Amino acid sequence: MDKFISFMDSKIAPIANKLARQKYLQALQNTFLALIPFMTIGSFALIIISPPMDYTKMGPGALRTIFYGWSMVANFLSPMLGYIYKATMSVMSLYVAIGLGYNLAKHYKLKSILPIFITTASFFIAATMSSDASISFTYFDASGLFTAILISIGSFELYRILAEKKVGYINLEGGGVPPALTDSIGNLVPSVIVLGAVSVVSYIVLSLTGSGIPALMAVIMTPIVKSVDSIWGVVILALVVMIFWWFGIHDTVITGPLSPFLVNNYTANMTAFAAGTAATALPYIVTEPFWWTFMAIGGSGATFGLAILALTSKSKQIKTIGKITMIPAFFNINEPLIFGLPIMYNPTLMIPFTLVMPLNAVVTYLAMNSGLVARTFADASWNMFSPIGALINTMDVKALILVLFMIVIDTIIYLPFFKTYEKQKLKEEMDAGEENQG
Repeated sequence: MDKFISFMDSKIAPIANKLARQKYLQALQNTFLALIPFMTIGSFALIIISPPMDYTKMGPGALRTIFYGWSMVANFLSPMLGYIYKATMSVMSLYVAIGLGYNLAKHYKLKSILPIFITTASFFIAATMSSDASISFTYFDASGLFTAILISIGSFELYRILAEKKVGYINLEGGGVPPALTDSIGNLVPSVIVLGAVSVVSYIVLSLTGSGIPALMAVIMTPIVKSVDSIWGVVILALVVMIFWWFGIHDTVITGPLSPFLVNNYTANMTAFAAGTAATALPYIVTEPFWWTFMAIGGSGATFGLAILALTSKSKQIKTIGKITMIPAFFNINEPLIFGLPIMYNPTLMIPFTLVMPLNAVVTYLAMNSGLVARTFADASWNMFSPIGALINTMDVKALILVLFMIVIDTIIYLPFFKTYEKQKLKEEMDAGEENQG
């Protein structure tokens, strides 16, 4: 074990930390974090205007009355909330292109707004070009997400290189010319080159494939998306994340690059649900809400049950940590528990910490794959208390029951390892007390 820890510290940790600081991954992560309010607002708008049950198929009773009232509210608010849903979720890829332009410009400390316009216009060209020369907005939703990422990064970097080398630079400095005009006119040639290059590449791809860059990206990314949306894929990813976390390498090293796939799956489910697909038959199981609501209950490692055990511990030290960490655990924040108990580099707690979250993934995947529990099509946010989040994200009471069941199972799995660790701490406290008395 000591050799393995030394290997992780000296070889793996530096690589993982370098990956976590990679500019494109940070730009992607910051973009998706900034879009959380839009995802949440869009989710609630869709939930309100889409009652999960048809009151006309129910018998007399309170449940029918509730869903009848819900249906009336939905009909009244549908015109307004429908626009909110479309304005937030139906153009998600466009927002990603804008966000990447902003965050990459921020990384390079570029004060100009022009890079944001470049990434946005480049994505617009790539996503809307069609064989009949008309403009199609089909790929502005989640289906154009990978195109938005690729085109935005590519167009930004090409523009940055050309601008830094002052290719075709038109010098208007001095003479009272506004800085914004100096920048935009000065870099007119790089802008023309970038947009022209995107147009040429898009046209070539369209001519060769007949379907354009977004459709080509969908074909290329399908195997990866399918591997992520599989029971073995999600189990392996969860194991890697938790092993890294135990060594002190933050889970965003894996979940950061994984975000585009999870967000793609979630938004595709939302689009399908809005189009009338049943919640048990949505395209994807493994989504962003799946990961944070059903797998990471209480935070990475599914430590909510462990937080409960810490709160009721006989050890003063552990119980103090439990008091500190219990409230954050309700909101899926467990860094105080990981570093305070600690879990990191704690061999006694390594096995449950690395295995409980993959187990949650297996149980939830099987439940959703069988149609027993609805799949996620909304996102109440990653820090919503998991049972409530499960209900909101699926509009299925069975999802709430499933999470409560998994909390019990997680607690039972943690219990024997926790008791072993508790005995160690009690002995340390007893020995310390005897020394003080002596």
